[in-house]
Amino acid sequence: MKVRIIKVKIVFSIIISIAFVILTYMLCSEQVDDINTKTYETVKRISTYENTTNSIKKNVEKNEKINLPEYVDLPREYKGYEVIGKILIPKLKIEKYILGTTTDEALKVAVTKTCGPDVNEIGNLCISGHNYVQTFGRIKELEIGDEIILIDKFSRKRTYIVYKNYKVLPNDVECLSQNTEDEREVTLITCTLGAIKRNIIKAIEKYD
Repeated sequence: MKVRIIKVKIVFSIIISIAFVILTYMLCSEQVDDINTKTYETVKRISTYENTTNSIKKNVEKNEKINLPEYVDLPREYKGYEVIGKILIPKLKIEKYILGTTTDEALKVAVTKTCGPDVNEIGNLCISGHNYVQTFGRIKELEIGDEIILIDKFSRKRTYIVYKNYKVLPNDVECLSQNTEDEREVTLITCTLGAIKRNIIKAIEKYD
């Protein structure tokens, strides 16, 4: 009799243990599923928020541009070339029109847009200039923290802060990349003496 009771207790204990394991597994699975669901929903909300914010930002930029008159403070042309903006570098006392076309002749007149967005738009505006003293010949003197000011054809003025000053070989075009993560950047490009390398200045928009 006692042996039978002991066997019943053992079987009962085994059944309870198995039930406990199954219940624990089910609860853990539900928690994991709940965590995964919450993580997905959080990521989705963040993504939706970022997309909405970027859309609003771009629409504001677009509407701001549409509602402003063009060429109030700038000429439409300079020596036969379209003017798309103006660059000021206070440290070097440089003030030049930015031309919309890059050619050998245009570079003799002013500095020019090589690639990128319009002046003061989101992206990496790349501006080229000869290494003349009166244009970009002294940009190698710029240091991290120095300011570059751009004025577009809608008279909007934005300040950019230098964060990088370096040299590259002529075939290195990484500085032209448009991957700015929705920031406004400007890249100044000129030749070194002898045109062996290129002096590159990178600057990003300064926020108030």
